[in-house]
Formats: sequence, C-alpha cells, structure tokens
Amino acid sequence: MLIALDYSVVYVALPSMDEELRFGSAALPWVVSAYAVPFAGFLLVCGRLVDLFGARRMLIGALWVIAASSLGAGLAGGAAQLLVARGMQGLGAAALAPSTLALLTGTFPPGPARTRALAVWSTTGASGLTVGVLGGGVVTDAASWRWVFWSAVPLALSALLLAHFVFRSDRTAAAAGGPVGWAGAVLVTPGVLFLAIGMTCASEGLNAGVLMCLLLAGACITLLVHRERRANVRLIPPDLFRNRRFSTATLLAALFMGSFGAEFYLLTLLLQEDKGYTPFAAGLAFVPLAAAAPVGSAVTGRLIGRLGERHTVALGFAGGGVGLFILTAASADIPYTWAILPALLVSGVGQGIAYTATFALGTGAIPEQQQGVGSGIITMVQYFGGSVGLSILVLVLRSSSLDQQSVNGFILLGCLAAFAAAAGYALLPRTGTSNANLKGNLRDR
Repeated sequence: MLIALDYSVVYVALPSMDEELRFGSAALPWVVSAYAVPFAGFLLVCGRLVDLFGARRMLIGALWVIAASSLGAGLAGGAAQLLVARGMQGLGAAALAPSTLALLTGTFPPGPARTRALAVWSTTGASGLTVGVLGGGVVTDAASWRWVFWSAVPLALSALLLAHFVFRSDRTAAAAGGPVGWAGAVLVTPGVLFLAIGMTCASEGLNAGVLMCLLLAGACITLLVHRERRANVRLIPPDLFRNRRFSTATLLAALFMGSFGAEFYLLTLLLQEDKGYTPFAAGLAFVPLAAAAPVGSAVTGRLIGRLGERHTVALGFAGGGVGLFILTAASADIPYTWAILPALLVSGVGQGIAYTATFALGTGAIPEQQQGVGSGIITMVQYFGGSVGLSILVLVLRSSSLDQQSVNGFILLGCLAAFAAAAGYALLPRTGTSNANLKGNLRDR
C-alpha cells in the first residue's frame, strides 16, 4: 500500500506544487515520472538482490530509504530538489516491491492459500492508489502539499517496527548467497532508465535529447541480450519468459498501469481544472473507486476457480475498460452521480479483478528460487507501462482541442484496457490454471 500511495498521492496536489515551485505544464508530469522511472529501472537488480541476500534485509533497507526521501521531498525548496527526492522514493520502492512479494510467496505455498494472500496483497495495493489520491486531497486542503510526503514517514517507520518483530529470519527460503550478475545489472538499469526517460520526454515532442536517450537505451538493451546469452551468471533467468503465463502476466501488468494508472492523472485534471473541484473534493470523488477495487480483488479467487485464468483476466480488463468509456461523458455538464460515479464503480471492480489475477498469474508461474527477480520483472514492466501510458496520454491531450481532451484521453485509455482483455484471452491457455487445487478448495469454502 505504501508503494501505491507514494505513486498516487501527488496527483491531487500537482496544481498546488506547480503554484509554489513553478514547474510549468511541461515539467509537471515529472513529479509522477520521477518516482516511476527509477522504480522501473532498479526493480530487476533489486529483485536479484532479494533472491541472493534475503527479502527481510532488503525490506528494512528499502523502508529506511523511503522514510528519509519522503522527509526530504516535503522539505524541498525547489523543483529540482523535489524531483531528486521523488527519485529516491522510487529507488526505495524498487527494493520494497520484490521484497514484499518474496516474503509473501515464501510464507504461503502455491495454491489456494497463496491466491487468497495475493488477493489481500493486491487489494491493499489497488486501494493504495485511490487512498493516495483521497489523502492527497485532504492534506493539501487542510495543511500543505508538503504533508502528502511527510505522511509517508510514520507509515514507513511503523512498517520497520513491525518487520523487526514479524520477520525473524534474515533470509527467505529462496535466498542463497552467490554472484549478482553485475555486468547484466550495469546494462539493464541504464537501459530501462534511458528508455523510460526518452518515452516520458517524447510527450514534449521529438528532439535530439529524446533520440539520444532512445539510442542509448537500445544500445544498452542490445548489449544486455548479447551478454546474457554468453554469461555463466545471468541476471535474468532464461527460462522465465519461456513460460506463457509469466510472459502474459508481464504484458498485462504493463497494460494495467498504462491504462488504469494514467486514469488518475486524467481524472484529476478533469475534476480540478475543468469542473473546479477543490483538492479535497477531487480526492473525495475517488472514494467509490477505492471501495469498488477491493470488491473485485475479493472475488478474483472464486472467478479463477470457476472460469479459469483466461476468462477472469479478460473479464477484469473489459470491466475496467467499460468504466473508462463511461467517463467520456464526464466532460459534459452532467452531474457527478450520473457519469463519474457509475464509471468509477464499474472501473474499480474491473481493476480489482485484473490486478489480482495478473499477479496471481505471474507469481504462480515463478519457481520459488526466482520469486525476487520474477516479481521484480512484473512490477518493473508495470510501472514502466505507467510511464509510457502517461507519455502517450499527454501527447493525445496536446493534440486535442480543449473541449475534446478528456473525451479523447478516456477513449485512448479504454482502448488500451480493451486490448489487454483481448491479449489475455488470446495468449493464455484455454484450460487449466496455475493452481490445480484452486477450484476444489473454493468450492469447499
């Protein structure tokens, strides 16, 4: 929840930050991307470190980084200082995400127990996106945008205290000392960073800097592939992407954040700039989404047991996409309860199903000794997809007239969700699930 909250809490506060720190319309999306880019760039390396040195150690170190960087972000006196602090938050989150998943999968064996645990985990994650938007509106109205960052400090410190008592061992069952594969790490991290920066800056138009970032990204990724084919110690286990469920889960994770993640940015601008909502009112408008997402997560296990992974994934993304298409009516002079409210309820349930099913699909396909790097790949692709989706959305908004921006934006995001539903349905096996005993267990319940 802390990871998702740090990502989304800034949305409602963006206009207030811009007013005080003078970002400008072109640089303002970087408050979001400065977190997502290093998060995506360092996830794979951090996932590998989790596998080698233990999830508990990485968890504790990540929480200290998040607490310190959140304090620094709230104290920022300028735009550059804030972006650096946001980058450190993203780095801490890159270590925290695979640590939590490795601890969860190491605690619960594959099967119904793990699926239920993942439902709880993904529910808090999906809710964290909306709780962040609501909390950001409350504290921005009541105090200052700086408190959207300071509020994460006691949460991180509380998690640190709990971690010391709950997780006694320094190493998970999957952790085993060994080489990290630093050559691959040296290539994959700048490769992902340059690619994410290039895609994000492309929203401002193609220029020499964008082309240079994309060329550097291509060079790093090409060298990485060449090196991984010949290396004795590989950063990315070669058998991971041979598994259809895992490969499909990584694609769906990217499409999830590219569509539903960008929804927060677009809807925040619509509510505050077009409809004149205060930060608190805008945050309050997201409450139905926060309430609906856990409902979708809670029923995902039963849907997988009865319908299978293929139909459940398609149902989740299709439902979320329907909600996005309904939001195309929100730009007109229609009351909140007639357009935005039903859209958020429908979209929220669909998002909860899609989020939980995607991670249950991906982690269920990863061997125990590869949970850290595997979950790191899925989460890396997820947030990289969010950066790319936001960049494409900004391009669409700039090329649209003022009265058509929201409509075109929601149509784009709805089409991405629909594509995810079709891709999941087409790529996943027609029969079977990753957890063979899931259906019987749920029937017993």
